[in-house]
Amino acid sequence: MVKREELQVLIRDYFRFEKQEISFLIPALLLTAFMFSFNDWGDTEFDIALGIKNFLIALIIVAFSVLARLSWQKIDALKKGYKAEFKGWWTGIIIALIITLISKGKVTPVLMGSVVASFMVRHRLGSFRYGFSYFENALISFWGIIANLILSLIFAVALYFFPENTFFQQALLFNWVMALCAILPLPQLDGLNIYFGSRGLYYLTIVIVAIAGILLLTQTQLGLILAVLIAAISAVVLLLANP
Repeated sequence: MVKREELQVLIRDYFRFEKQEISFLIPALLLTAFMFSFNDWGDTEFDIALGIKNFLIALIIVAFSVLARLSWQKIDALKKGYKAEFKGWWTGIIIALIITLISKGKVTPVLMGSVVASFMVRHRLGSFRYGFSYFENALISFWGIIANLILSLIFAVALYFFPENTFFQQALLFNWVMALCAILPLPQLDGLNIYFGSRGLYYLTIVIVAIAGILLLTQTQLGLILAVLIAAISAVVLLLANP
């Protein structure tokens, strides 16, 4: 674990999205936004103007959520002495597209890929047991899922004050679905990294995602209060454990 000043230097020198990441993310974000807005191109008949509007809204939600998630993972990896790179999964995109088309937009999984952490040896000199750690790799994947759930919570709070806002509704749903799909134990998703890194952490992640879904998607006042309370307690515990 590096100090704050060291982390700032690492972010300045190593935090970036490589060309291969960008070349995948641009079409993947467009396709995912299309799938997520597939059911909003007109209620009874095709409306291209309405469809494009909803597609652009979905694109903003998808791009912001995915980039925020990946940025969190990259920064957490640098903090641990790793460099995280996003590996796209075209097969997952195709599978998600097929499911979306078959269900007519009622079921839209998010299967874009996962981050792969590589060890930065020269930044781990003097660290205890320096070397690649599957558990730390699992934590990097875990924090990506937590990032989505935190975004879900933020949008749920905003939705409480603006209950008719479809943007907040879609953003809440998308981030939770992305977190849910990420825990699938498939080789190209974060869930398998967590599973091999720590069985206990993997099962805990499933429980967290399930509880978040129950508390946030029901859109009840009690559920939102409990979600905020649990998040606040978790934040305090983490700050006390890692000041």
